[in-house]
Amino acid sequence: MENFRTLYKYSEKLDSYFIKRITVQFLQDQARNAKGNLITFRPSKIAQDLSIYGRRDLRAKTVMIRGFLDELVHRGYITVIKRSARGKVYGLYRNGKLWDLLERYETDKILEILESEKLQ
Repeated sequence: MENFRTLYKYSEKLDSYFIKRITVQFLQDQARNAKGNLITFRPSKIAQDLSIYGRRDLRAKTVMIRGFLDELVHRGYITVIKRSARGKVYGLYRNGKLWDLLERYETDKILEILESEKLQ
């Protein structure tokens, strides 16, 4: 039974990494196709992209996406544009440092940079 627990925790970490990766890919796509200076999005929009990849439990995944986005807000990469009954609307500005990362690097490299900054 103990092996099952460690396997479960391990798969949870993989799931978390996968969700962060999909979130960064979503932001990269939005940044590449943006015509203005601001991209706005909700966690539910990113969760819709997750459903394309056949993920179950989207409500739980939306909570994980929201946690990752709140972490990016706390670190100054994105901002909260609006709060409402439907949740937060997040914004990514063209002159922000995350936009530069999204345009310069691949998805895995961006996640590596974000994780290394988090550890410092």
